[in-house]
Amino acid sequence: MTLPAPNSPFLPRTPLGRAPAFALLACYSLLLVFMEEMNFSLAASSLLALTASAGWFLMGSEYPARSSIPVACVLFLAAAAGSVLIGARISSESAVPKSVDAAGVVLSDMKWGYARVALVRVNSSGVFRRGGKYVIKYRGRSDIEPGVVVRFSGRTERFGRADGPGEFDEFLYWKAKGASFAVVSPKIEITGRQDGIASWRAALGRRIMRSLPKRTAGYIAASWTGERDAALTDFHRNAGTSHLLAVSGLHVGIVFAVCWFFLKRLRFRLYIISVLIWLYTLLSGCAPSSLRAALMIQTAILGRLLGQPGCQFNGACAAGAFMLLYNPWIFWDIGWRLSIMSVLALTSLYSLELGTTSKNLLASPAVWLVTSVQASWTFGEIPAAGLVINFIAAPVFGILLPVASGLSIPALLGVKYLAYSAYLAEFFFAAWERFSNNITFLIPWKIDFSALLMISGVSVMLWMFSRSCGFSRSRAAITLCVGSLCLSFLVYIA
Repeated sequence: MTLPAPNSPFLPRTPLGRAPAFALLACYSLLLVFMEEMNFSLAASSLLALTASAGWFLMGSEYPARSSIPVACVLFLAAAAGSVLIGARISSESAVPKSVDAAGVVLSDMKWGYARVALVRVNSSGVFRRGGKYVIKYRGRSDIEPGVVVRFSGRTERFGRADGPGEFDEFLYWKAKGASFAVVSPKIEITGRQDGIASWRAALGRRIMRSLPKRTAGYIAASWTGERDAALTDFHRNAGTSHLLAVSGLHVGIVFAVCWFFLKRLRFRLYIISVLIWLYTLLSGCAPSSLRAALMIQTAILGRLLGQPGCQFNGACAAGAFMLLYNPWIFWDIGWRLSIMSVLALTSLYSLELGTTSKNLLASPAVWLVTSVQASWTFGEIPAAGLVINFIAAPVFGILLPVASGLSIPALLGVKYLAYSAYLAEFFFAAWERFSNNITFLIPWKIDFSALLMISGVSVMLWMFSRSCGFSRSRAAITLCVGSLCLSFLVYIA
């Protein structure tokens, strides 16, 4: 079904014409909150989520047309069917055996407290009839890495749950990554290596770390394979720029821009770019933020191929809703949440009736305010310096990362005399870190999570989202006031 353009005679000034996918994203998100965090039943959660989404459309439809009824019915059915599907997947919980003896390929490996954990995709020929992902907790080994095939056995345990609001929830963290349970005190035997994306990522990561200067290697490995260096991660967390290391819309957008520049004269460039975008997303680890960005770009490419370019805000909502349908647990992935809130803030801001200069100046503060609520809730505090640094972080790294990648290629290919070009990239990254350290020194304060910060961030989101959905200024203001009052009441009773 092809939806009409915004403000067309068919659906004038209604959210149905501007951003119909926002209703799906809002409905699915509210359903997950009601079910998992408020322990409501599936029926009650679905009813509340559908009512809230319908209320949003009624509130924003200043001049509804009779011809919009069929579109609204189709959208309501999609929301209801999606809610049932998501609710059923959240409610169903597979049985956890007392022990396991299976084989699979290691997808990722990282430090976990005083031990290490490996996420393993179990072969369908293992102890279970169907495959799955399991977490192996182990100590004292350094030979387990992505791409190796392991045979393991041990007792199992369920993931731990959070003791209270704001506490780390191991269950939600691993469920977002597709894992079913943990294997503890395991016996592990490496039986070989499987050729595939995980193995290629590991091999590329090893070559990057061997061939490039330390700082450049950390940035290139993070942007190419999704593997983060611990020292760089701490540095960017203290500066409030962790998103520069996480493979996200910035990185996928850079790949798209580079591909478009070099392939713009080819007739079938859009098809080739689509393939390259998804290859990069797979190679970089399929992080939720990169998947969302790839889906958005693919949606835009399809719209251009069909001659019907769509609204970027609606495209971002559609990508988020699709990801929740595919894996509802991804809602609790902090990377997905920060990514989707950032892109919704940006796309909604740029859809407002403001000048280009005003939009560019407001982009960084708007994204910072919107994401600071979730970031401060999760991590306890956020650096105030990030508000200043992020003004130029995205444009600087939008140029620096492709330049550094080009300078690093000779070293990775083993070209003897040109390999020293990587040290020029090292100089650029060192200059950025000096700048970031100076700003952090001048603005050393941390901002804790507070009710005022939460209400401010939510108010900004409600205003921008409602205006992007076609609300008039008066209706957007009413929506903002009602939403803020409801949130304040929830904060008070909590």
